[in-house]
Parts: sequence; structure tokens; C-alpha cells
Amino acid sequence: MRNWSKLAAKWVGLAFLLLLMWLSVNADVQNEDNAGFRFARLQYPGGIPDYIKNWYTDYPAMDSHTARYVGHHTRIDVGSPTLVKPSSPELFRYPFIYSVEPEQMVLEPRDAANLREYLERGGFWFADDFHGDREFREFLEQLHRVLPEASPVELNVSHPLFHSFYDINEIIQVTNDGIAKCPECDQWENGPSGKIPKVFALFDKHGRICVLMAWNTDLGDGLEWADDPTYPQRYSAYSARFLTNVIVYAMTH
Repeated sequence: MRNWSKLAAKWVGLAFLLLLMWLSVNADVQNEDNAGFRFARLQYPGGIPDYIKNWYTDYPAMDSHTARYVGHHTRIDVGSPTLVKPSSPELFRYPFIYSVEPEQMVLEPRDAANLREYLERGGFWFADDFHGDREFREFLEQLHRVLPEASPVELNVSHPLFHSFYDINEIIQVTNDGIAKCPECDQWENGPSGKIPKVFALFDKHGRICVLMAWNTDLGDGLEWADDPTYPQRYSAYSARFLTNVIVYAMTH
């Protein structure tokens, strides 16, 4: 009888432990669902298979570094980064989406229609890491599938976006890891048209930015390599400040 009592006690203890684990996991899920902000990366179709030029460039280090930085330096309640497909109904859960190498995407009609509705309903899309005239045209072609009348407007540092959290008074060209660690290499990509970093925006009918584009710069690498002492710290610092400004702006406008 004594052995049965001991065995029963062990089973009760195990059941209690499993209950605590279940509650902990579900609490984490609930906390994630209730987070004020989650960094959502667009898992777009297209790209070069089995090559870095795709939606997963700089993933997942860039995403986790961005989430930690924004969570630490602002009052935004930041959850874990996530992935979302352009055709997914989950898209509407995230006020901000990020895409890298956007010239690589090949949007299907249902992707474009869902993104159009997302932007019309107040979503904010930030595109990073495309360089030179050819890649600009390729991304613009995809944008026209979403917003046929899209006409990018260049922003300068007087725009409120550059002062939404940090004061950014200069647009810096952040280079990828390979270029940054090669002083004898050209410090830009895709020829002469890739030399000057610029920021462009698309505005909706209410004058709100719905698409933001960082051209001729690689903010993703700036954040991906933020822990690497051999990568230029000024690039990582600028990338972190710029992304923070973009996220704060997107969450407040």
C-alpha cells in the first residue's frame, strides 16, 4: 500500500509539473499575441533559389537584433520576430512589415491584392537592401502590381520620420559585410547608380506613408552584424537608429 501511495504521489507531481509547463507555454503565446509590436518579415515568392538574394537575407539575426534594440530603447512592448507571406490573412495582424532584396520578389495576383488591401487599411511596408537603377526598376515593377499608380517621392532629413525618435541629420550608406571588410573594394553595389543612398516613400490618398524604401544601403547587414567587432560600429549604430525611427513612425502615424 505504501508503494502505491508513493507511485501515486509521483504521478500527481508529474501531472502538476506538466500543467505548469503547459501554462507557461500558453502564457508565452498569449503574451506574444498581446505584444504591442512584432517585427514581421515578408516571406515573399521569387528570389534566386538556394542563394542569399531572397526573403531570408540576413535572417534571423537581423530580425532578433532589431526587436531587442527597439524593445530596450523605446517603450514599445516588443514580441518575438515573425514571418508572414504576402497572401496570408495573418498580414493584417502586423502594422509594420519588412522586406529585403525586394527586387527579387515575384508577386502573384493574390499577393498583390492582399498587400494592396493591407496598405489601404493602414499597413506600413519597409523595403531595404536594393541597389542601382536596375534593381530600383525591378522593385518598382512589383510595386505597380500592388499600387498601379505608385510614384516614389524622395525624402530628405527634414521629414518627421528622421526625427520620430532619434534625430538623424544625414542619410548614411551602410554596406554589406563583405564590402565593409574589404577596404580596397568599391564601397557600393551595382555600379555608379548604386553610390548615393536615398530614401523614398509612397503616400496614400490621405498623405500617409504606406511604403518606405531605403535604396543603395544595406540596413539589414548593419543589424545582422551588430555583434561582430570587425564590422564597422557606425554602420550598425546608424541602422539601429534608422530602423527604430521607422518603427516608431509606423506605429504612431
